[in-house]
Amino acid sequence: MVDIAIRDEKFDDWPQLLALIRHAFAYMEARIDPPSSLRLLDEQTIAEKAQAETLLLAYEEGRLIGCVFLRDLGETMYLGKLAVDPAAQQSGIGRALVDHALSHCRSRAKRRIMLESRVELSEVHDFFRRQGFRQTGTTAHTGYDRPTAIVMEIEL
Repeated sequence: MVDIAIRDEKFDDWPQLLALIRHAFAYMEARIDPPSSLRLLDEQTIAEKAQAETLLLAYEEGRLIGCVFLRDLGETMYLGKLAVDPAAQQSGIGRALVDHALSHCRSRAKRRIMLESRVELSEVHDFFRRQGFRQTGTTAHTGYDRPTAIVMEIEL
């Protein structure tokens, strides 16, 4: 059974959270250009991110197996760093985290959730489409003259 909860002040296992995200995102390292912003995160910056944003954590039998961050942008919440332990992927944990994020945002009267996903990661786009998100645009990282990410949104 998977338990999903909003991070509380007792949570302080930043090394474990950072390791989970790095492990979950490792497959994309050779596929995306520019490199992931994940390389800029360390235990301190991930803790600061969790203080500034809402962090949802997924546990199975007491073991951290997933997470997602939600950043408040006013009427919109930005969903980022959705990560599921690779050994637990394809088991519904990602869907459960998204469902919990949707409920959380609705309870705060948000109008939509948006995210960005690298253009190379079509399987990620497909996952979010299955959750009800739709592509609304593209963005380019600084220094790039081509789209490097797609923007997806879901209306609440």
